[in-house]
Amino acid sequence: MAADNPLSKLLANLEDFHPVTRKRAIKNLAYLGDKSVIPKLTEMLLKDGSALVRQAAAQCFQKGLSDQSSVPALIQALKDTDESVRGAAASALGTIKDRSAVADLCAALNDESQHVRWLIAFNLAKIGDKSAIGALTKLIADPDEIINIKDAAKEALRQLRIC
Repeated sequence: MAADNPLSKLLANLEDFHPVTRKRAIKNLAYLGDKSVIPKLTEMLLKDGSALVRQAAAQCFQKGLSDQSSVPALIQALKDTDESVRGAAASALGTIKDRSAVADLCAALNDESQHVRWLIAFNLAKIGDKSAIGALTKLIADPDEIINIKDAAKEALRQLRIC
């Protein structure tokens, strides 16, 4: 009975009216680790009406569902209207470590959210691409930037220079 299959039940829950139900389904799909759901999750990341669901979709790519095919959607999510989605996308890109995302992450260092800028600096170090050095240096030199973000950028530079 295919309907009793946990994957089938979770996929059905992705269509539920309630955002919390969709979020839980996404989190459980991440634990299952079945990469066949990646296209559906990338679609939800970009199109779901709930920021809670879009954030969960981005977060699933930090857990067992890391995949290069999700990178374009995660890059798009760096421009989401919700800062929690943008932050989750930055963290997922750091986990995937796809160097093609570095230019977009560097551009997103201008994000209005301090938390998102901190996450981007931290995750640029995880990717380890030295092309981020210029953007991180500029962030540190910005007199209007807060100390926590400058510290994250300094740590990222330290790690990038060691690589």
